[in-house]
Amino acid sequence: MKKVIFAGFNALGDTLCTTPVIRAFKRRNRDIFIIYVVQNATFCRVLDENPDIDLAIYSESLYLRGREIMTESWFASLPLDIRESTYLYHFDMASVCSDAESFHEHITTGFSKLLGIPIDSTRPVVHIIERERRLAESFVQKPYFVFSIHSVSNPARPDGGGGAKEWPVTRWLQLAERIKSWGDFDIIAIGSEKDSGIVHPHLRNLYGLPIKIVAALLQGALCVVTLENGIAHLGNGVNAPLVIIYSDIVPLAWACPEITKRCSVLYGDPHSIGVDEVADAVKQTACIS
Repeated sequence: MKKVIFAGFNALGDTLCTTPVIRAFKRRNRDIFIIYVVQNATFCRVLDENPDIDLAIYSESLYLRGREIMTESWFASLPLDIRESTYLYHFDMASVCSDAESFHEHITTGFSKLLGIPIDSTRPVVHIIERERRLAESFVQKPYFVFSIHSVSNPARPDGGGGAKEWPVTRWLQLAERIKSWGDFDIIAIGSEKDSGIVHPHLRNLYGLPIKIVAALLQGALCVVTLENGIAHLGNGVNAPLVIIYSDIVPLAWACPEITKRCSVLYGDPHSIGVDEVADAVKQTACIS
């Protein structure tokens, strides 16, 4: 049996952006066994149940040491039989964003060009099973909104201020108060276990949940309000109703709002985007009169 190994050292959003390329490859090569080698990070479990991946290898050494470990001898040490015809492809962001033109394309488009595989959609592939939906439902007892307040990649602003992708915490709290004034809703804040939760009576912090449970929560929300981060890509993957506060330090094409009719993108300097503008978008997305 012919095998193909895809290898990547990427964060949540970039990992998700590789999945449409793998889907396109699988559809063109149904007789090829696909292996995806990724770091043993919690968010990489978003690949679990992916119907286009025959085997996912979660590597602890890749997680600890990064792409520097991706040598021929390291691949040979993996628990794989590569004596037969085996091809290796790297999903490397540095190659995808190597020049100004490629930087302004959607990341998935860049991966597809890198491998020479045409795609028909940039929507991430996320497969949620019924058990994960039931577990997500166990955390909520009423209609709810989801806030994703943090971003892993958050460079300083040109003026020397805080993170360029941040929306001020005071505005998140004002938005929570606005939502509470609309009715009896829950507001859930999500993030990794490394993120600092915001203590506020209007927010329930559910930090550190398994990523597939998070995906199911996004799918069932009235609206997900998020920065430009991996959660935005995850929300697109499950067709969640989204309002993305999208920093203009990255290209608008990365948001790819055309793949869903349930996504509103507020593009610009997040510090210049007011609560009224976000609240109006949330209200419209959630279909609240």
